[in-house]
Amino acid sequence: MKKYINKISILAAAGFTLFFACKRPEVGYLSDHIFYLVNPLRVEQGKTTYSSPIVGNGSSNPMQVKLMGARDEQGNDVLTEITTPRQIYTFVDQITYEDNTLEKLGQKIRDSLVTPFQVNSIGGRLEFSAATTYLPAGKFNIDVEVSNSKGTASLKDACEIELVPLETTHDIAYKRLNNQDGSIYYTDDANVFVEVTHESGTEGSWCIYKFLDKNGTPLNPAEGDIIRRSLTHPYFSDWNPYYPITATANSLIHQMPDYGITFPYYSVLYVGGSRWEDSNMRNDFRIPAGRLKETDRDLFGLISFKFYTSGTFTITTHLRNFTKAD
Repeated sequence: MKKYINKISILAAAGFTLFFACKRPEVGYLSDHIFYLVNPLRVEQGKTTYSSPIVGNGSSNPMQVKLMGARDEQGNDVLTEITTPRQIYTFVDQITYEDNTLEKLGQKIRDSLVTPFQVNSIGGRLEFSAATTYLPAGKFNIDVEVSNSKGTASLKDACEIELVPLETTHDIAYKRLNNQDGSIYYTDDANVFVEVTHESGTEGSWCIYKFLDKNGTPLNPAEGDIIRRSLTHPYFSDWNPYYPITATANSLIHQMPDYGITFPYYSVLYVGGSRWEDSNMRNDFRIPAGRLKETDRDLFGLISFKFYTSGTFTITTHLRNFTKAD
């Protein structure tokens, strides 16, 4: 061994260049099992939603992911449909109670073109915007291409996506019916029940407020059965000053701005010098004395709610202990 080393040293000293064959180290790793953790993925239409990044299963980062195809349950190509930008509305500044005209409101809302669905190129996160409201409910499968320093892999049917209608279109935060001295004070469904129905795809957005006695007979707002509680308590028109309220024989009808975004737009309100703060839409109304058979006093009602989409909402308050006077 010593003689061999000495021989190498002599050759090197004589000016000979020596080469040794070595195996180059492998660069990067790309797993054969790359997947989305939640599959199928359930997404509500019109609701901004994100998945987790694709699971590389030990693959070298960064991983670039590209959407390659999409098919519905019948095998039809829907790639263009789900990636074509659509019009949605977004806030460009905070809306306050001082933005009380359609012109002022319009300055705070931007009309934007947004892609309903996309795959984030770094990491492969699946991203759904409010523009999915334009897409039909149903299922589709996507194909993606994943690449890193090691190479490229194609994943057919990488994830199944199920678009479902918006589950929560509204919230009823609170309701109450009481009189001045507190001898009547109802907040439970057994005594005062608020029912909400929602119809999407209507021409414009509307609130229809109905008030029914225990027999299902509607109170008559046009004749003053339902009026504002006071000039210092919030009323329907304070949260929505953009359109007038119409009082009919069986309801109050109030148009809303049709932007398809959470309503009310602001949470702080000043009414007659009094400050009110509510993330929902608190409305105080009054049923004057003599309008119900069971009481000779004014009744005060309160409904507090929030909407998450556009369309027509019918809000029916059931007065389960009272009968409309003749």
